[in-house]
Amino acid sequence: MRRCVVYIMLLAAMVVAGCRGTKSIVEPTPQQEERHDYTVMTFNGTVDGMSVNGQVRMERDKQIWCSVNKFIEVGRALATADSVWVRVPLMNRYQKGDYKDLSRLANMQLTFKDLQGILESDDVEQKIEELGRRFGVAMRVKILRKEKVEKLTFPFDKGNF
Repeated sequence: MRRCVVYIMLLAAMVVAGCRGTKSIVEPTPQQEERHDYTVMTFNGTVDGMSVNGQVRMERDKQIWCSVNKFIEVGRALATADSVWVRVPLMNRYQKGDYKDLSRLANMQLTFKDLQGILESDDVEQKIEELGRRFGVAMRVKILRKEKVEKLTFPFDKGNF
């Protein structure tokens, strides 16, 4: 019996040792330099007293997607270099605008580069709250995760805005 336990432990040790992968550190060459064109963020907070959570996904210099949820999707927005799309499924509303409209509503000059700069900044939470005040919306935001990635997948990728 004792001999059987020793064999089982030896077999388990061999399996564990055999399954361990070997990793080697490879310094990137100039041709392999990592390029992170995408930023992904998840957040939670309050908007006019309502607790929400959501995610922002940004493709550098091309598009910014945002989805806000409260049990179900409350709204989504897509900002491109020349237009802004907003969809609120609960109210069956869908609207397309440009940065002139957005600037007028915020009472300040806004461009796609400005929005991208806000999301890439170190004090993104404060800047988003300030932008919300400009639009007349009381909001608090807490970024839960922010990372740069090489590839991005999202429902909007299939053209389903």
